[in-house]
Amino acid sequence: MKPVDRSLPGAPGDDGPRPPSDRPLPRQRLWAALTPLKPALVYSLLILGTIVFAVPFVWMASTSVKVDREMFTNTIRFIPIAPHPRAKSPYVDPEYFPAPRDPGSKERITMLAERALRTGFVPPADVDAESARAVLASGLFQKLSRLLPSLVWNGPADALEAAVGKTVTRRMAREIFEEAHRRLCLGRIMVQSEDMRDFVLSPRVPPSKRLANLTPDVASVSDRSEGGLDHASVAYDFGKGDRIVLSGSFDLGFDASALRRIQIYLKPDDTWHELVLSVEHGGKRWVADRALPLANFGWTMASWQAPGPDDTSTRIRTWIVFREKDSSPRYERAPRRIRLTLEISRSSAARAWWNKLSMNYRRVLDHIPFWRYVRVSVFLVVMNVFLTVLSSSLVAYAFARLVWPGRDFCFLLMLATMMIPGQVTMIPHFLIWKSLGAYNTLTPLWAGSAFGNAFFIFLMRQFLLGVPRDLEDAARMDGCGFLRIYWHIMLPLVKPSLAAIAIFTFMGTWNDFMGPLIYVSDQRLYPLAFGLYAFSVQVGNDPALTMAASLLMTLPVIAIFFFAQKYFIQGVTLTGMKA
Repeated sequence: MKPVDRSLPGAPGDDGPRPPSDRPLPRQRLWAALTPLKPALVYSLLILGTIVFAVPFVWMASTSVKVDREMFTNTIRFIPIAPHPRAKSPYVDPEYFPAPRDPGSKERITMLAERALRTGFVPPADVDAESARAVLASGLFQKLSRLLPSLVWNGPADALEAAVGKTVTRRMAREIFEEAHRRLCLGRIMVQSEDMRDFVLSPRVPPSKRLANLTPDVASVSDRSEGGLDHASVAYDFGKGDRIVLSGSFDLGFDASALRRIQIYLKPDDTWHELVLSVEHGGKRWVADRALPLANFGWTMASWQAPGPDDTSTRIRTWIVFREKDSSPRYERAPRRIRLTLEISRSSAARAWWNKLSMNYRRVLDHIPFWRYVRVSVFLVVMNVFLTVLSSSLVAYAFARLVWPGRDFCFLLMLATMMIPGQVTMIPHFLIWKSLGAYNTLTPLWAGSAFGNAFFIFLMRQFLLGVPRDLEDAARMDGCGFLRIYWHIMLPLVKPSLAAIAIFTFMGTWNDFMGPLIYVSDQRLYPLAFGLYAFSVQVGNDPALTMAASLLMTLPVIAIFFFAQKYFIQGVTLTGMKA
């Protein structure tokens, strides 16, 4: 006989449907246990998502304030190195070759320091001998850990010491020490006249005698040579005073009134103290607009220039402008003679941080006509947002609320244009605008918005379809025409949708790169997005400057979204619901 399944309803022995059990299932018990934790879980996920999406922005912000020594290294640093405005210079930078953290490396560090001193290399007397020994040992440790095989490096101490003795030389020790040795050096001084003639000031005078030291109790100046370059080395101790003044008078090969530019070959000591230049001629004193921070430690050309048309041009500005400060009979008055004064002021820790945080942004503003690019971008944003919102809302109102022949066909035809890729219409658009004489103008970048946007028209139409017709009928009974109903009835009801369209248009116009690339060739007409691309090419893709410029471009977008996020989210949500 076939066995009877008593679990089926109506089977022999079954008493009818069983009542549902009051005992919850395991999944239900788990969910009930997690119910009190749901708010904390949701907020934790939101915070985690915020952190994940904020990491690229934080990385961009931190990279934008880094200097060369932080960018071109073998290790990646997320947090910038803190600036140290040291009171004494020359000095040895212990952070350039940090000591290894491995406790077992202490004996090797000691052995390397002794071996380096055994080569005959002697650190200069103007630096602390113990600091020089420690930095030299750390530098040798980093270099030899890459040169020597791992078997030798991790082998017996005698074999390692023998290999080190064959590898470490006096020249290697000197080169490693010089990488961490910091001193302020002043090289040749050059001037340029308005007719673009260059002159070297006092080339036959020793470098230490070109600029007299007016603060001998704080600083001393001596002659040195490095790589065949004669220069003046400045040693100072700010524990005895807060500023250094170096000044000298120079004869020019032209009239002092035609002075255009002053250049000094300079090697900073990475102390972030501030250097200010002033020049006297014709009974007047001219002072630089801002101080030059003594950042980095490589040779560079510091430039100062008199005010002129170059300040507002599209040229890369590598100079600091000096302007007339005052006049006095005690200032240099000879027609072909000038007096230069360099004043180095001590920086506090807060001032050093401010100089570091702002230095790359100042360089960006000096290298490109940033505010000109901003004005062009703002003009394009205003025109595109106004025309797009006006034209899209008008067309959407005609599709949604008016009845006219061929309305549905025209609407489908408009939707069909969304299926055509922009690359297909790019060349026809260019030929049309060029035939109209609009090439190398801003007209193609904003005039097309007067014809609306198919996607925005579709969104507005779907939103307007949800507006009750009773409002429109009541307004029509009161004597309102189509345009008055559109302006006084429809637009106030669709403000969130209009705000969303305005924000989308703003972001698209602000970040537009392809349009200026196709239609604009004059640098004066570059918007910000295309101008930053040209800037990155000019600076050789310098990561720090590129990140600083990108952050300046991103901040307006973040600010707009922060203040308009309510309308943005509400417009997108309501538009989707009406669709």
